[in-house]
Amino acid sequence: SEMVVFSPPKERTKATITVFTDIDCSYCRKLHLEVPEMNRLGIAVRYLAYPRAGIGSKSYDKAVSAWCADNPQVALTQAKSGQEIEERTCSNPVAAQYALGDLFGVSGTPAIILEDGTLQPGYLPATELGRRLGIN
Repeated sequence: SEMVVFSPPKERTKATITVFTDIDCSYCRKLHLEVPEMNRLGIAVRYLAYPRAGIGSKSYDKAVSAWCADNPQVALTQAKSGQEIEERTCSNPVAAQYALGDLFGVSGTPAIILEDGTLQPGYLPATELGRRLGIN
């Protein structure tokens, strides 16, 4: 419930990945551009915030604003495309998600957790993710 999720219709979902992401990370942005293709393939994408610059950084503030937005999916997409989003604050999971990333051993973003618990560091194209998940 604290993730920002982009998924195909439930009946078409074949796999789910969880991604520790940083709004300002260029490869995170590249991966986000592939979310529609991942959804088309049947892959649900669940985002957790991992602002690499740490708590209190500009990237952290952007993540908080996205997670606190009225529509976090839209805000996250806008922020990842380089658009300014409204500064927001609320009770949010960003610091806890950042700490969780540290526990998982995240050292860079995107950090993709596959369904079997495997940590895939770095960007992979949608088709390659589909292959690794055994769905295409």
